[in-house]
Amino acid sequence: MLLIIAGRPRSGTTILQTLCDRHPEVSMTNEFGSLMYLEQSFTRHALNMFKRLQRVQGKWAFDHAYYTNQSDELARLNKRFAMNYLRQLRWQTWGKVTAVAVEATYRQLFPSAKVIGDKLPHYLLHMKTLTAQQNLKRLVIYRDCRDVTSSFLHQVRTTWKGADWVHQFDTAEKIAASWVRDIQIMESHADKLMILQYERLMQQPEQELARLSSWLDIDPQGFPTELLRADSIGKYRQGLTTAEIDAVLTIASPTLLRLGYEL
Repeated sequence: MLLIIAGRPRSGTTILQTLCDRHPEVSMTNEFGSLMYLEQSFTRHALNMFKRLQRVQGKWAFDHAYYTNQSDELARLNKRFAMNYLRQLRWQTWGKVTAVAVEATYRQLFPSAKVIGDKLPHYLLHMKTLTAQQNLKRLVIYRDCRDVTSSFLHQVRTTWKGADWVHQFDTAEKIAASWVRDIQIMESHADKLMILQYERLMQQPEQELARLSSWLDIDPQGFPTELLRADSIGKYRQGLTTAEIDAVLTIASPTLLRLGYEL
């Protein structure tokens, strides 16, 4: 079974990837992006994977199993992982790259896993293509727009400061508008997705993980639930100014109310 995890950045995709990857029946890569380039020739797919490798530059591990704080070592391990992936994919691909071929390739890389896949928030933007693929499970997580905005702005002003794209998301208004768009994408494909709400996952982990494990047909006891913390909910009250909260609500309140959030 091939799984993707998607959602608005800062919505819980990383904690969900970690939960799944630490399950004994699951192996998940981390923002490898292999499912971004489906329905392309092997040559074009490989070129795009090399471009992604260059963009990452050892900033995060494609496979958490070899995570290291040494960027040079991480870049080397990422390159080796990508080369192994492409070498195996070459044997699985006849014509265009499909999710079926990617799954067969992942089976070679993670032979003992029942469920395999990749986490990348931006898969959400490619759902039209991804929902047309056979043999692909699609898991999406969403979170209160106010907490997403608070967390995103913090990253923009610290870790991501100076990146050439941050001007697109450097205000509460811009982030809220993007969040509304992403929710609309999620809702338009809802019948082909497994959808989790971040807040319910944190507050009712046993119930939500039981639902997830049933969908994936894996043991619900395999998830490390100690990673889930309800105190991560509502931090926007300290992270956003009153003006920023008002700006978010002006844009996102209809969507928040539709999703069941209290304003």
